[in-house]
Amino acid sequence: MQKPTTDVERRQLLALVGSGVAAGLAGCAGGGDGGDGTTESDAVPEEYRTATSLDGTERDPDSLSAKGDVNYQSEPENGEQCSDCRFYIEDKNDDGMGACAVVEGNIDPSGWCVSYAVYEGGG
Repeated sequence: MQKPTTDVERRQLLALVGSGVAAGLAGCAGGGDGGDGTTESDAVPEEYRTATSLDGTERDPDSLSAKGDVNYQSEPENGEQCSDCRFYIEDKNDDGMGACAVVEGNIDPSGWCVSYAVYEGGG
């Protein structure tokens, strides 16, 4: 004789199915970035990949901080802005944007983040 199904078994089944559906939907919402971990917002033109910042720091594409991790914003903060930062890499392709030796992606010269360190060199 077959054992009758209990409410607990049904709940477990529904929980497992629900988890599987949620995981499947999360995978579908992955952004379609090709799976290489690089999104359009953190990619920079080739001339910036290993460029040198205002103070001579070479950009290492493998050790950059995410913009969210450094609270990057596209506006200045208390008079501080990226174009005055030692890590800023000036515009190299006339698109009005630069890059950074420590933060991923294109950087607005009037932006700011917590990694800001004033550039005291001449220029």
